[in-house]
Amino acid sequence: MLRKTHAERREAGKDVLRSLRGGGIDADAAVADNAGGARTAVEHLIAAGHRRIAFLGDHARIFTATERLRGYREALAAHGIAYDSSLVRMELHDSEAAARATDQLVTGPLAPTALLTAQNLITVGAVQRLRALELRRRVAHVSFDDLLLADALEPGLTVIAQDAVELGRAAAERLFARLDGDTGATQRIEIPTRLIERGSGELRP
Repeated sequence: MLRKTHAERREAGKDVLRSLRGGGIDADAAVADNAGGARTAVEHLIAAGHRRIAFLGDHARIFTATERLRGYREALAAHGIAYDSSLVRMELHDSEAAARATDQLVTGPLAPTALLTAQNLITVGAVQRLRALELRRRVAHVSFDDLLLADALEPGLTVIAQDAVELGRAAAERLFARLDGDTGATQRIEIPTRLIERGSGELRP
């Protein structure tokens, strides 16, 4: 087999690296199990007795955001809980937007008893607002993605953690396979997430 030129290798690598978000491109993808992780988070909250669980998500055009919303909805349906759009806030692009959405949700007439925040900046805004309202021990909270010092909060922040090492390993394996001439069908490699219980997700309604 002829050796690839530097330009050919660079383009092959770009095809793989573009795909790591997991959506919209016919290329290899190494992604976390976004829907499965969200299902786990919601099922954990339901097991603690919650039925009014709010979801705070990123832009709907982002693959991970829509997958996490899908997992949220699937978990509710599996437990016979009707989907309530009034408990869902999407298009939250920063912590300030997330703080405002959290305030609207938890101070409303039919406030949720639990939150699932679907990415780190959203989590930061939600934590800040819950703390300001003195609700961190009254509203259960699970974050999708771990945070630095999440265990130092009071209560500690329960999270769905992604396996960054395994994601990187899987992506690198596919990248080097393509660089070495693999022209087979594209592969989608989904890496499991794990629930880390630290206290906020175990609060009961």
